[in-house]
Amino acid sequence: MAKRKPDGAAAKPHVGADAATIRGFYKAIKTHRHSFHPLEVAGLLTHTGQDRVSVLADAIAAYIVTNLPKAIEQREGLAEYRTNPYVLLTSASVMQLIDPNKFASFLFNNKLYMGLETSFGKSIESVLVLPYPHNQPPGNKWRDPPEKGVESKQLAGLNQEEKAQKRIESVWREIDKSFVLGSRRYMTSIKSGPSCINDSQVKAMTDAIAQQYKTWMGESRKTHQAVTELDIIIGLTYGTDRTTNNKENQILVKLLQHGFEEEDRASKPGVLIDKETRTIRVYRRIGIDFWSTIGDPVNPNRANFVYLEVLLALAKALSKGMATASLEERVNLKIRQLSHALANLTFPRNSLPAWVRQDFHEHELCWLAAAMSAFYDEGI
Repeated sequence: MAKRKPDGAAAKPHVGADAATIRGFYKAIKTHRHSFHPLEVAGLLTHTGQDRVSVLADAIAAYIVTNLPKAIEQREGLAEYRTNPYVLLTSASVMQLIDPNKFASFLFNNKLYMGLETSFGKSIESVLVLPYPHNQPPGNKWRDPPEKGVESKQLAGLNQEEKAQKRIESVWREIDKSFVLGSRRYMTSIKSGPSCINDSQVKAMTDAIAQQYKTWMGESRKTHQAVTELDIIIGLTYGTDRTTNNKENQILVKLLQHGFEEEDRASKPGVLIDKETRTIRVYRRIGIDFWSTIGDPVNPNRANFVYLEVLLALAKALSKGMATASLEERVNLKIRQLSHALANLTFPRNSLPAWVRQDFHEHELCWLAAAMSAFYDEGI
């Protein structure tokens, strides 16, 4: 049996990295812990703002009313519910999904969850950060970088292949939101959770930062003449420092070979600073710390209640949005349609080899047929 790697050792150092320099890097940035204490949370709730929660709830509810019905209704027929056939067969067996209705519910809920995870990732970028920082006037909040808007307009009118080629040259693709206060500009790349960054994204984000950080600073000075410092934040909207897949930390380690060094491991673990000007910093913020930084980039400790505002707003919005969108009826209809499709997805019994007829029950053949949908474009 393979030995389990110790905490913080999931990723190997970047090839060519100075082992002495990075030794203990992962351990240092994983020492911070968040412990749940009911009284502490109750205290934080007293700092939440009813007006901000209402604004967020309205925005989320509008998003739900528009997008959730689409997520439910966009799938037509069993082929739209295809998934990993090996996991599907295993899950169906373990969960004993013998009844077609239960099997249909499982397939539907599985796809709905994955669809919502993607769409809510987009809504977080477009909606949930907009009322913040909480202590700034309406005209000074987290917004799309204006430079990114200019870059996007240059892609207008191109076909999909041409856009794909141009995106390789994109300068601002990895930056989702930015905010300026005084002499400092904050930019963030928002990722949904602790396991969403993969190896390909590590390379893409590392390359983007390493190749573009000087350009980002130069453009920031053009757009905002007072800016002399730049913070680049890799943000994960939930999780903790200790529960990620370590990919965001790999980005930081790799940047140590691209003009950055640790600013101060003892007092600022995980914060990198550029060696040349010492005005550009890169770091990651996860879960509560991410939302605290969104709430107040200058003094995050004063905004450690913001994640609660987001959760309160989501709960309030779901209550409103679910009723408005008549989602229960839509869901039940889709499950009935899927159940009917599964019931009709059978092999002519006499056409099967004798050993298959003997060894496999009807519901197992149904699982098999559903798993086979992953291998066909049509006819399922």
